[in-house]
Amino acid sequence: MNNLFIKIYILLLVLSSCKPEVVKYTINGDFSGAAGKYIKIIDMTRPGLAPDSIQLDMGGKFTFEKVGLQPGDYILYFKNADYIRITPLPKDNIIISGNYADLIATYKISGSTESEKVEKILKKHRNTLLTIDTLNRFYMHNQMQPNLDSVIERLSIIRDSVIDEEKRFLQDYIKNNPGTFASYIALSQKIGQNLNLFTLENDLQYFEMVDTALYNRFDTIAIVRMLNGYIKRGKIQLKQNETQKSLALVGTIAPNIILPNPYGDTLNLELLRGKFVLVDFWGSWCRPCRLEHPNLRKAYWWYRNRGFEVFQVAIEHNKTDWINTIREDKLKWKNHVSDLNYMESQTARNYNVKSLPANYLLNPKGEIIAQNIYGEALLNKLSEIFSPKPKPAPVATKTDTLSE
Repeated sequence: MNNLFIKIYILLLVLSSCKPEVVKYTINGDFSGAAGKYIKIIDMTRPGLAPDSIQLDMGGKFTFEKVGLQPGDYILYFKNADYIRITPLPKDNIIISGNYADLIATYKISGSTESEKVEKILKKHRNTLLTIDTLNRFYMHNQMQPNLDSVIERLSIIRDSVIDEEKRFLQDYIKNNPGTFASYIALSQKIGQNLNLFTLENDLQYFEMVDTALYNRFDTIAIVRMLNGYIKRGKIQLKQNETQKSLALVGTIAPNIILPNPYGDTLNLELLRGKFVLVDFWGSWCRPCRLEHPNLRKAYWWYRNRGFEVFQVAIEHNKTDWINTIREDKLKWKNHVSDLNYMESQTARNYNVKSLPANYLLNPKGEIIAQNIYGEALLNKLSEIFSPKPKPAPVATKTDTLSE
């Protein structure tokens, strides 16, 4: 009988050890000055859901648990404008402390590597907002000054530099930590209600960087899928917008270009009026651009004596690379210009250039008549323009008919 009890006991131990482990994360809060108050919690993984409220005990403490394998993303606040954000992973045991009166400035977090990184993002952003608020108050106190215009100018320069510095901080952070929820949150930072620091149109590379890294890490998580879908839809819209803008340029007068050539002489696109001109955007680092150069050389040598010119705009930051590539690729035409501002080229922006290569064919009036035509398409278009037109057949007159 004793052996039977021993066997049953061993069996129960084995069965109990086979129970699946309960995976959860825990958030423990301890806030001074918050005894008996309610803290609001918004689950950012479930958009549109009303916030939950948890009452703190008389010691200003609370505990929140969530069972599951999915990471979380929560905003916590006592007052609307003063919030913190937490991104727990399964098995995290988070401890948050702070002061009810100034939550974002005083809170500390431990037990969650992801949330600790978010803390750095939020506190940096808070400092930026405080600086901008100080500038705004300085402006309000100096509205009656006689030199108000110069005050506004100086304040605007400082404000822009503060915002630029914050964005550079976030860009560097994303580059070094693309697969973290902190980078996902960095993309959503804004100044006030209207100024998003990152937009798909201007910062697509950062969105793609975070999307790729997070999706490889957490492809089943709702917020990661939301970001992935947002970027996919956004890219489709950007492409449609680009197409519409590009089509809008055809039939309009091309923006003028006045830039230096490799020798420092200034060239002016408008001085080529009276000729058909191909404005070609390229870069020494752009392989597709260089693969197109043999076709461009052929077009130039065939039609240069019949009123055709090439005006190349190099998207470069290195003058030596630019000059060496002109020589290596035998680009014999004289119209080579660049502002050497690389991706910040204002000329490229004026032509809505989003990627290279890009080109625009201008008629003698300076109107854009075609764009992004390469290889045989370019040669066919020039052949259509420069080939002799057939003379109209003579119209038979009454005299001609009688003479027959």
